[in-house]
Amino acid sequence: MTGKVKPRDLAKQETRDALVHAGMAAFSEEGVDLPSLDGICARAGFTRGAFYVHFKDREDFLGAVVDQVLHDFVNWVISTGETQGGLVGIIDRFVTAVKEGTIPFNDRQRLLIQLVARGTQAAASGDKPYKALIDGAAARLAEAATQGQAEGIVKRDLDPAQIGILLVAAAVGFIALVDAGYTPNFDEIRVLVHRLILEPGR
Repeated sequence: MTGKVKPRDLAKQETRDALVHAGMAAFSEEGVDLPSLDGICARAGFTRGAFYVHFKDREDFLGAVVDQVLHDFVNWVISTGETQGGLVGIIDRFVTAVKEGTIPFNDRQRLLIQLVARGTQAAASGDKPYKALIDGAAARLAEAATQGQAEGIVKRDLDPAQIGILLVAAAVGFIALVDAGYTPNFDEIRVLVHRLILEPGR
């Protein structure tokens, strides 16, 4: 029958999700390279046999963790703005969150940067989902920019696709700066981004 999720399929997905989240926790606490597969499996409550049902090896597993961490982060940045003023809401919410340290991954910022670096390296060889994820985030931001232009909020002489790429790069970059101990003047950055992207008076 179509439209129904079989209990076995649901259980398999729950097992995979538990392993990925256990990996996120282990990598966050110990670093990307240190946790053993046995330790990750034990944390999730499963055996190595269950692990290999879902992942062919450690790199395949790391790719899944990269995908989950970045997917959660990108969705958080973008979705919070969709109900709070479109592109302006996205920008302001993100800047405020970084400034106040309230990003959902606050205790995992180092993990996020490590995985971004790993994902960037892997993206060059096309082996990981990082590039597709970033492309999707940039496209969603470009859509918000296009909507903003239609509403007379975003400058019409700017390419929405380039706005999307700029904002994704800025989001990852600012987290890297904060993680490295640098504290930008986020109030000035907010004003600058508004001047660059928004119509005067907005």
